[in-house]
Amino acid sequence: ISPVGGCCLARDAASPQTQVWAIEPEGYDDHRTSLARGERTPLSGTPATTICDALQANAPGHVTFAINSGGLAGAAAVGDADVIEAMRVAFETLKLVLEPSGALGLAALLSGQVPLRDGEGVAVVACGGNVALPDFLGLVQRERTQ
Repeated sequence: ISPVGGCCLARDAASPQTQVWAIEPEGYDDHRTSLARGERTPLSGTPATTICDALQANAPGHVTFAINSGGLAGAAAVGDADVIEAMRVAFETLKLVLEPSGALGLAALLSGQVPLRDGEGVAVVACGGNVALPDFLGLVQRERTQ
């Protein structure tokens, strides 16, 4: 479970049987939209607001989509509230500071956005500490919305 990137290439080299799920912020789910339509599809309309500022593309790259369209098991979109909860869990439980975009995979796992089978092993890409301390604290100290 990974923020969209080069994970399909890494999987092909190391573990071709492994399923890879792309996770994107809600409103910037260009891979999910494109996979559903079977072709690279730019998002339309007013740009969404998200705390995941590193993943605000309105369309998958040509090369990226060519690779991912044949290699992804699926794609899911996660909202900011789930991202903040994942950042909080990563900090409190794993002692990791994650930037919002780097917490997308964990957010998808914790919120049930990716189908799992009992006994199945899961790896989550959790990356990036590229967040200012006041911003991080402001997010993880917010009241839980659910």
